[in-house]
Order: sequence, then C-alpha cells, then structure tokens
Amino acid sequence: MCCRDSLVHNKAVTLITGEYDGGKTTALLSFLEEKNYPDNRLCGFVSLANAEKTCYRLKDLFSGEERVALNEQSIPSGRKQGRFFVDDAAFAWANRQVADHLSTARLAVFDEIGRFELEGGGFDPAFRKALAVTGLDIVATVRLPFLQKVIDHYALARYALAIQQL
Repeated sequence: MCCRDSLVHNKAVTLITGEYDGGKTTALLSFLEEKNYPDNRLCGFVSLANAEKTCYRLKDLFSGEERVALNEQSIPSGRKQGRFFVDDAAFAWANRQVADHLSTARLAVFDEIGRFELEGGGFDPAFRKALAVTGLDIVATVRLPFLQKVIDHYALARYALAIQQL
C-alpha cells in the first residue's frame, strides 16, 4: 500500500482547460516553452489545426513527425464521427510513440483529452500508461465541458492536480 501512495504522490498532473477554440493549445505550447524540457525528455502530442479548423494533425513532440488524425474531408482509413473523419491508425501510432518514450521522459503531453478518451479511444491507452509511470509529470488540455468527467474517469484527484483555466 505504501508503494501505491508513493506513486500517486510522486506525480503532478496539470490540466489546461477552456472552451472550444479558447487557446488551449497555444497555452500548452507556452507552458512547454516555459518549462524548457529537452526534446528527449518529452513525449506526447500537440494537435495542430488548419486556420478553418477542418483538419487536425497530431505532432509528435519527440520526433517532430506529424500525421492527420481528423479531417472534414474523407480519409481513406477514416471512420465518420460527427463532422470529422477520424483516422484511428494515426491515434494508434500516437499511442505507440508515447509508450515507446515513457521510460525516458520526464513530461508526457496530451493535447487533448476529451470525448474520444472518455469512450476508450484517442489517447486513452497512452494516457493510462503515463498515469502509471512513477516520477512522470503530465500536462493535458481538456475542454471545459469535459473537465469534471475527465477528472472522475481517470481518478485524477488522487494526484497533485493543477488546473489552469483560460
């Protein structure tokens, strides 16, 4: 039991929250710049949108590689969800990338945790793995309507939780 308490108390989770199109990714990038982690000590992803917010790419913070994950236009391997086609292969790749770097990272980044993750998709596998790693800090963006659901779903209240609301 003491080992579990040690794991829980040895982790800081920061959630950057705001409304849709409220500047969460911009705030996340500023957070990362301020913390100044070396690239080899980071793992995770930022979600980059085009100006019209019709296409989102996942950018791997470790390698810099990008892949389209959501697009209003059809994606060959995509499935339709809401107004977007979702490329589950891009999320599978992202989850593998995070898992591959968790052992050397000091900070795991997830932009964003929300509807997909609450349904068991998106970044859910990697986020759960990151929560289980001792000494790894986590920062994630969460849209305000999903904040309490995410906190409850992942039992985040048991960690050193900081919420930055935009």
